[in-house]
Amino acid sequence: MIVFNPAIRPTPSSEVRTIFIETFRAQIAALERNASAFRVPQTRHLYERHPGMAYHFKPELFIQRQGATDFSFPDRNFRLDAGEICIMPKGVPHGEVARSEGRTFENVVVCYYNETVAIHVAHADAGGRPFVDDIYFYTTPFFQDLVEYLNRICELRFTRTPACDTAIKGLMLAELALLQAIVEGSAAGRFSETERVFRCQWLIRNNIADCDLSVEGLSVELHCSPNHLSKLFHEQTGERIVEYITRVRVGNALDALRHTSLSVKEIAAASGFNDPNYFARVFRKSTGRSPVEFRQDLARVACMREQEPKVVYYDREEHGFGLRPEVMARAESAL
Repeated sequence: MIVFNPAIRPTPSSEVRTIFIETFRAQIAALERNASAFRVPQTRHLYERHPGMAYHFKPELFIQRQGATDFSFPDRNFRLDAGEICIMPKGVPHGEVARSEGRTFENVVVCYYNETVAIHVAHADAGGRPFVDDIYFYTTPFFQDLVEYLNRICELRFTRTPACDTAIKGLMLAELALLQAIVEGSAAGRFSETERVFRCQWLIRNNIADCDLSVEGLSVELHCSPNHLSKLFHEQTGERIVEYITRVRVGNALDALRHTSLSVKEIAAASGFNDPNYFARVFRKSTGRSPVEFRQDLARVACMREQEPKVVYYDREEHGFGLRPEVMARAESAL
């Protein structure tokens, strides 16, 4: 789990920008000469809580620059060495230990939250934990593409065919090239007190599964009073911190309901609610439906889409392998 340490004096932005660009360029060059090494853990124990581990609702990208990272998972572990990449699939619980290996530990990590690309440099504290000492936030119209490229790599990684290897290489090149272009062509969002709000949002999204997340705890991390942080956040975003926390939690729950088979109770815990009944009330207030009703509506819409014809001709429709009306009816009756 990454530890945020805003007390560390940030590296000058020009130097950090150079680190980002050099890192992405080096990995692109390695991919082009088929010399890139990257790891993707298998997607097991999804969205489970384990001591000393955390998971996210979007994939993450780790690029080891110096030293090594020992990643631990509920049933296995591996080491990421200098020059290697790790793509962490969404929902995979993992822990991290920094290893110097004779050189200062350093890696570049790319995270995706709430339509924002967060890129940071991490070093190690005295206890061997990676901490974020500088983080930058970028907005881009390619946000969803960047997320989906990593999702597809995670899906293809364990399908060992030459065609899949070629697809993975292409997706990885697209990911890194877009990240390089974003850093080279965009100004990162860092503006004194505005930066504090950006960091507050990042902390919330990175620790959203913690049911004890609070304004007081965030203010300690950000070295200001709770009142000052609350006022600043509201002035710059038009939203109260507790409202933002709830919105992110409900958004994560919506994502989990759409894309996982986890139970409502498991999704509530994963989203930071220790009471499933309270989660259901908050969810209904935000969406107008209960979590169960939302999932039922998703299934119903999927069945309706399958009923649409594959091809429409002048005088007929061809349904191909879509669900026929009687199949859809049986599916709806099972909800």
